[in-house]
Amino acid sequence: MIPRRRGGAAASYARARLPPPHTPWRDARYCVVDLELSGLDPRHGEVISYAALAIDEGRIVLASAVAGLVHPTRPLAEESIRIHGIRAADLAQAPELSEAIKPLLAAMTGRILIAHHAPVERAFLRRALRSAGARLRRPVLDTAVLARLWLAERDGALPAQAELGELARACGLPVHAPHTAAGDALTTAQLFLACASALDALRPETVRSLARARGRLVNVETYWR
Repeated sequence: MIPRRRGGAAASYARARLPPPHTPWRDARYCVVDLELSGLDPRHGEVISYAALAIDEGRIVLASAVAGLVHPTRPLAEESIRIHGIRAADLAQAPELSEAIKPLLAAMTGRILIAHHAPVERAFLRRALRSAGARLRRPVLDTAVLARLWLAERDGALPAQAELGELARACGLPVHAPHTAAGDALTTAQLFLACASALDALRPETVRSLARARGRLVNVETYWR
């Protein structure tokens, strides 16, 4: 099979320099991404909407926000419509994934990616970027991990795994339009800043240390068993 040639947004994304691992976390540039999906299994589910927000110098850049809808290749399940409120009619005129993903790819270029429950988002992003001729770059920071790590430090007990809204409220943060890409992206961005700032107050955090938060959480989980 002949490899697909990169061009345009995909080429820029692949070539862009990412912040070095030793960069103090507040000096790095980030892109918070949220995907709304027709199902959680990447073999059958699809991206139906997305949103992205930039974080520069420890601040959310609201003017940077991008969002879009994606035309699915399969009919939407009723459960998906109930969760997201996105109907087939809303997606009828939306571009297909390979075209719809281009603004998101541009927003991610040169930035460290942040997502909530990153393994799920990462699986779908890999597939989405493949459709545009790109390969997902690492690291991907996970606010689900960072929030539990910070709450364990704050409360002296390991919190249970929880959804975005629950973790945000546990950290004293507002929850914006749940189960919408734009709302969840903003909630995720605020959660990241709160947790990174709090952890950094205990010991200096870098891009590398935040990227290794899952391993740190495993150590905490082992301690509390």
